[in-house]
Amino acid sequence: MDETRSEPPKIKVVDRRKFSAEGEPLDTPEIHAETPETAAPPGDASRKVEKPPAGPVPEAPKADGPGQPDARFLELLTMLATQAELLLVGTEEMPARPEEAQRVIDYLGVLEEKTAGNLSADEAQILSTVLYQLRTAYLQRT
Repeated sequence: MDETRSEPPKIKVVDRRKFSAEGEPLDTPEIHAETPETAAPPGDASRKVEKPPAGPVPEAPKADGPGQPDARFLELLTMLATQAELLLVGTEEMPARPEEAQRVIDYLGVLEEKTAGNLSADEAQILSTVLYQLRTAYLQRT
């Protein structure tokens, strides 16, 4: 069999950054270069590559309503608080590690410091309460 090879397909590289290197906002994405496809092995031509759907990526819900805490913020607090609590208490498979729990509690403290003035009253109260409870639990277990 006689196989004829044509030029490999070209890939367009598109810069989708929203800011320039100097930090200035960009109006439109620019095409920087076109390069031949070299990553695919020659015998892998039958494999099809699916493109991601066009359009904006849907965001997680920001808040349940006016004056309500941001759902993503609450998820973050829940994740970190649960991790700290598990490290404090331990499980059958994992012994308690209070030093690592203290580090997670410190992360929550940094979060409280860095977000001061940027949280709603409810979010600030929830974060403060979570920190108080975790710090109290840490002191009781050490």
